[in-house]
Amino acid sequence: MDQKALVGIAEIAELAGVSKQAVSNWRIRYDDFPRPFQNLQSGPVWEREKIESWVKSFRGQETHVISFINLKGGVGKTTTAVAVAEMLAQEHRKHVLLIDLDPQTNATVTLISEDQWAELDANGRTVAQLFEDRINPHATPRFDIEKAIVRGVSTIADGISRLDLLPSSIRLIDLQDRIPMIALSGNFTANPLEILRTALQPVLDRYDYVIIDCPPSLGTVTKNGLRISTGYVIPTIPDIVSTWGIYQIVDNVQRFAQDIERAIPAIGIVATKVQSNNLHRRVIEDLRARRLGKFSEGGPLEQPPLFANTISQAVAVARGADVEAELRTFKAKYGAAEADLRSLTQEIKAKCEAKR
Repeated sequence: MDQKALVGIAEIAELAGVSKQAVSNWRIRYDDFPRPFQNLQSGPVWEREKIESWVKSFRGQETHVISFINLKGGVGKTTTAVAVAEMLAQEHRKHVLLIDLDPQTNATVTLISEDQWAELDANGRTVAQLFEDRINPHATPRFDIEKAIVRGVSTIADGISRLDLLPSSIRLIDLQDRIPMIALSGNFTANPLEILRTALQPVLDRYDYVIIDCPPSLGTVTKNGLRISTGYVIPTIPDIVSTWGIYQIVDNVQRFAQDIERAIPAIGIVATKVQSNNLHRRVIEDLRARRLGKFSEGGPLEQPPLFANTISQAVAVARGADVEAELRTFKAKYGAAEADLRSLTQEIKAKCEAKR
């Protein structure tokens, strides 16, 4: 642990703009106040990152970082993530950054044109370049977070002023298996799980929300997103195949959170592409009762709650993913699912911003 990353009570008081006695009172009053990293003869010391996060949360100034995850494709993960980001920015006037970590780049080309994406990718302004710079530490770095972020994206209202995008690239497909081996490539000071967090440090505080569209895996790229997440959402079609991996997601995220000693709570499961048939009704009932699959066996894991709002199947959503269609309203872009997505966004916001 870098000693510069540790703070004592006096530094915490200065950071928070309160007295040392107030910090001592917080330690007693709030059960979630971070535990000391170490107790020295001069007193306890804490990790600065955890203290800063706690203070921001305490004051209601925390940046809410939400990862959207599912191990199966085609469940509406990207559509849901993009819609929530757009509606938080446009309807709720929040400053939002959408990070596309999925090599399929669907979120990216839903918000900007393929021509614009191709130009950004060629100039090293995607997350693929961020990881490639760390894989090849002896080459001149090309990635610049300020230049990579695309501002005012979306087809809605000719671009939403409060919505920014950190685009992905299909080049990430070839890079993702090499990322865990970064230390062996000669870049001994780079932690493969800290790459995204380090890059975002200069800009993270600008945003009320960061929405991360994760790839359909639990590998190093997804863990880079989880490393900075304050919670995660699991979109799923309410059928057997789509819900099969939810237990694995929750189990892996919980173990990863324990490894980094930082809570990453499940905000909830959202049922997507819902149809009026017996299978969907039965699976939704199981999800609502928290008795899905292995979760019902009385093991150590608790199933995340099901969001009250579900997303109905809507043909128009597929067309809305085409940025060239120039659909400039939420109704035109999301069709019959618009009201569902609007209600879900409100529910996610309420859960994130619930008072301590």
